[in-house]
Amino acid sequence: MPFRLFGNKRIANIIFKDHAIRFVEMRSSSPLNIRLEGERELPPGIIHEGNIIDKESLIMVLEECVDEWKIKGLDVQFIVPDYFIVVRTVEVPNDLRDDEIKGYLYLELGTTIHLPFEDPIFDIFVLGTTENKKNVLLFAAPEQIILDYVEVLEKARLKPIVADSSALSLYRLYTNLDLARPKDHLMMIQFDMTMVNVSLFHEDILLFNHNLVLDLNVLLWRKNYKGEYEWKGEQEDLVGQLEDTYNEIDRIMNFYRFSLHHGNQEVNRILLTGDFPYFDEVKNRLVELYEIPVDTIRSTVLIDSNGQELDRKYHLPLGLALKEVK
Repeated sequence: MPFRLFGNKRIANIIFKDHAIRFVEMRSSSPLNIRLEGERELPPGIIHEGNIIDKESLIMVLEECVDEWKIKGLDVQFIVPDYFIVVRTVEVPNDLRDDEIKGYLYLELGTTIHLPFEDPIFDIFVLGTTENKKNVLLFAAPEQIILDYVEVLEKARLKPIVADSSALSLYRLYTNLDLARPKDHLMMIQFDMTMVNVSLFHEDILLFNHNLVLDLNVLLWRKNYKGEYEWKGEQEDLVGQLEDTYNEIDRIMNFYRFSLHHGNQEVNRILLTGDFPYFDEVKNRLVELYEIPVDTIRSTVLIDSNGQELDRKYHLPLGLALKEVK
């Protein structure tokens, strides 16, 4: 299979977490070849639940990253924080042309269509058509949140060109590695240190997206001598929060089966991703709870810029990088 290269066009792919900025630049997509990756940890209080709290400090940190990673002036793709992504199925009149749907939806905001924020930016995907209606998948995010990140990137001497969702980016990587099975009813669980994002896919379409905040004091995650995070708080607090999260995941599974599919379909595969420090324990618990396959994106099939196994924390920006491929 030939290499698919981007010539001299370099694109930086950046994600912002509450506790870190991560970056990947891809050299080629087939096979996956990473030119560079990097991470900068963030002190508490700069970003909280996706909101930029201290914009000036974030700009200063990102400027240092730009110099360190030598990406000044590059086009940038970035992820809209999961806290703000809304995915919803709506119906529109069948006689609307596809290029008229967005205008129609803007007119319906606040009347037949209600979103948990004002001034949204959204994209659409037409799912199908019945005799009287078109079923449309609506992806929405608050405009101001996106503009805040655009401002930070621009002031750090970068050129933001694309904002994407984490669920779509990770599914893109899952597909690139020939792991996806479109006929599956797939639950993707992004289990991170501060939050858990649950997404549902069928026929390569994102049908549902829900965010769960982990109620754990981020200051009680401390690095050991290996540079790995460990929980230094009360063990029962961690265990209790994890069990609450598993219960929420179970409720989402039941919602998908009974509310969306009237008992006729159910989740039959899980994809577990994320940077949670006790990742293997989470996977074992999911295997124990559900008699269905639990996939992970194995690092052994992904090599970083130093020829080593790519750390799992870079899977998301790598999936974002694949958006470059047309």
